[in-house]
Parts: sequence; C-alpha cells; structure tokens
Amino acid sequence: MKKQSTSHSAFINLRLLFGFTLCFLGVALAIFASFPVRGSLGEGGSRPGATNAERPAPYMPVPSGRVETEGADLGRLEQFWNDRLTYPTGRFDPAWVRAAAIQHARMAVGVPAGMPAVLNPFSPLAFSTTSFTALGPQPEQMTGCSGCFNYTTTEGRVNAIAVDPTTTVNGSIVAYLGAVGGGVWKTTNCCSNSTTWSVVTDDPLISTTAIDSVTIDPSDHNTVYAGTGDLNFGSFSMGSQGILKSTDAGATWTVLGADVFGMAYTEPPGQFPQYNA
Repeated sequence: MKKQSTSHSAFINLRLLFGFTLCFLGVALAIFASFPVRGSLGEGGSRPGATNAERPAPYMPVPSGRVETEGADLGRLEQFWNDRLTYPTGRFDPAWVRAAAIQHARMAVGVPAGMPAVLNPFSPLAFSTTSFTALGPQPEQMTGCSGCFNYTTTEGRVNAIAVDPTTTVNGSIVAYLGAVGGGVWKTTNCCSNSTTWSVVTDDPLISTTAIDSVTIDPSDHNTVYAGTGDLNFGSFSMGSQGILKSTDAGATWTVLGADVFGMAYTEPPGQFPQYNA
C-alpha cells in the first residue's frame, strides 16, 4: 500500500508540473503576441490595424520587409522624392496631392472596364465605351520595309500627354504629347478617330527629341513645359538637354537648365551619342 501511495503522489505531482508549464507558455505567448512585429505588412502594404492616414497612397512604393535595411531604404526613398518633387525651392505644397487625387479619380472613371479590345490603328474606328480608340499620331511604326530599319515619319513611343484645361468641347480640344524619339506633338481637334497631330519641336536648337514629360502652366494655358531625356533600364537611354519652355502654345521653344542638364557624348563619331543618360 505504501508503494502505491508513493507512485500515486508522484503521478499527481507530474500532472501539476505539466499543467503549470502549459499555463506559463500560454501567458508568454499572449504577451508576445501583443507586441507589433517589425516589418510585417498587411493587405495593400499597410500594417495590421493601420489607419487610412498610415496606408500608402496609390502609386507609392511599399517598403520591403527587411528589418535591418528598412530605415536606410526609406531614407534614400525620401531623399529621392524630395529632390524630385521640391526642386528648386525645397517646398512641397499639400495642394498638389489633392489635385493629383482628383486627376487619378477622373482617369479611373474614364478607363473602360475589362480588357481593352485589340484595335487596328489603320482602319476606321468609332468611339466605344467598352474599348480603346487609337487617336494617333500616325504611323506608329516603320513602314515600307521588311526586315530592315527603314524609318519613315514616326512619332515613337508616347511617354506623356497634357490637355489644355480651357478647351472642353470634343472635336476642338487642344492637347500635347511627348514622344521618346519624336519630340512634342500638338493637336487642336481632339478627340475623335479623325484627330490629327503635328510636331512642334522641329528646331535645330533642340538637340534631343526624347521627351519624357509634358505639362501646361495652370495659370497660363499658352505656357507649356517639356522635360527632355528618357531613362529606360531595359534598352537605350536618351540623354537630357534640359527643360523646353513655350509661351506661345508650342509655336516656339526655349531651353531651360542647359547648364545643369548638360549632355555627355562618349561614343566615337558615327555612333549614337543621344543614347546617353
């Protein structure tokens, strides 16, 4: 009887020890779970429980989950956007964000739902609410040659477009586009399948026709700015000459910042020096 009592007591002690261990682990896990995990991101790049103000806005990059380098990455990201958006004053106006949000909403409403239909740009087109309509310029590719580089009059890849906000009647809307190899083009009869364009930067003083951005002065619709240069990591990069400015709706242009955005030609004669960033 004494041996049975001793073994029974040891069994009870073992159960109590096991129970205390489980309770301790449960409390420890509960405490650990209450602390936020660094670098953990929820849906849309936001941290769990983040407020709307903390969630990243559309088009904004989301920091990586690498805790050890996240601080340095965010610092470089902040410096990059600060230099890009506040030059030369160093001041960023919050009204710009509100204006961009309105523009973003308008674009989202105007894009047809679903996948765009494949269109033949050389055939007559009619506007549709469910597909895209090609507006030109034409032609969009080299023609009259098979297997060779017989470039005719082409506008190149379109990088940017700006619409004159004072023109609102369809068929007489003024717009400008910037092409990577064709300069700035202008239309005064947008937007229909009969829209026509003309290039407005055929000027010997403009040494590059690579246009990456176009904008219209909101206080003077006749003043247009075009940023030259085209950085393309997957192919050739076109060098920048500076910023082009027109005060007569694209009729003539002046070059700004040529002393800052100087082009560097490193290729020997006969090569393509414009392929320099």
